[in-house]
Amino acid sequence: MRYVERAFGHSKAFFQRAYPQLYQPTEQALSWAYMIEEDGEIVSHVGVYPIETITAGVRLSVGGIGAVSTAAKARGKGYMTQLLTHIIGEMRRIGYPVSWLGGDRQRYNTFGWEIASPSYNLSFSQRSLKWHNVQPVEIEEVMPEEVLATVERLHREADCYTVRSGLKDLIHKLDHRFFISEDGYAILRGQARNSISISELVSTSGNEVGMIRALLDWNFGDSAGWEVSMWDKTRVGRVMPFVSYWSSGYSGLYRINDLAQLLTQAQDSLVQQAAPLRDFAVALGMRERDRTTVTTLTVENGTVDIRSGNHAKTYIELSPIEMTRLVLGGPPLDAAAQIPQGLAALLPVPCYVLPFDHV
Repeated sequence: MRYVERAFGHSKAFFQRAYPQLYQPTEQALSWAYMIEEDGEIVSHVGVYPIETITAGVRLSVGGIGAVSTAAKARGKGYMTQLLTHIIGEMRRIGYPVSWLGGDRQRYNTFGWEIASPSYNLSFSQRSLKWHNVQPVEIEEVMPEEVLATVERLHREADCYTVRSGLKDLIHKLDHRFFISEDGYAILRGQARNSISISELVSTSGNEVGMIRALLDWNFGDSAGWEVSMWDKTRVGRVMPFVSYWSSGYSGLYRINDLAQLLTQAQDSLVQQAAPLRDFAVALGMRERDRTTVTTLTVENGTVDIRSGNHAKTYIELSPIEMTRLVLGGPPLDAAAQIPQGLAALLPVPCYVLPFDHV
């Protein structure tokens, strides 16, 4: 912990306070740390943290990347290249078909991470809510221990959520505030008052805007921002009439580590998408530095078959960046013209890491 704090220039015990669910003196938590030592001293570190997402019914094991750092005196020696290359193989071994991180796109593009998983950045104002005569619900601000049972009981009500085995520690994340209502809860990030930032909000009755109006009144605020996944279609449609402004974006940088495993975990969702499609088969090759892996996807009579290896006449080879764009919903491909229409209609695969679960 002393090394990571110094590498980022943070205060002592910052990471334990900011991410208490990750940084603990346990065998499991320590197994998430990958390090390089020089003369017996830690000089480079990458954390690979487990995130279990449920996005529109698709359950995925995601490797969350955090605390990527090299000591100032050891930079320029290629240590971070070694570590990032190593953990990609480790994630395949552990069983993380997808990886997520928040960081500089140009830096991480080099290793195959790319912006993906579109999201909406929604802004609500007192004016936009009052215009529609939205009435505030009754809310109460509570301490983390007091919100635990409510979050545990209700967070799965949303179309996008996370399986939180470490929720008891997670709710103690640094600089978050918690509010409960009769049928839901809200988590705010930071101490801003006039313009509040919603990290997570659940209302089982579908009255999200009533909660937002109450949060603004409680904080004497004028506007509220809320990032919502494009896969959270029911809630997006419900709250959009009350939005004062919105923009689209992406929920972070993603990387596909194992395409066959990813498509297999999403198979039920793919079958639903395949129902109206004509039969087709395509072999998808993912070309990396040290290897090219091929996965064949076949749609026949509404069924979806996924197999490792090349078992189709049509073959498309893409880099990890291009594959992430295609499969997880990123920027358009240069090679879009060669993507079969059936495959384009089948994708993207739902995947979203909620802001409260960022590492």
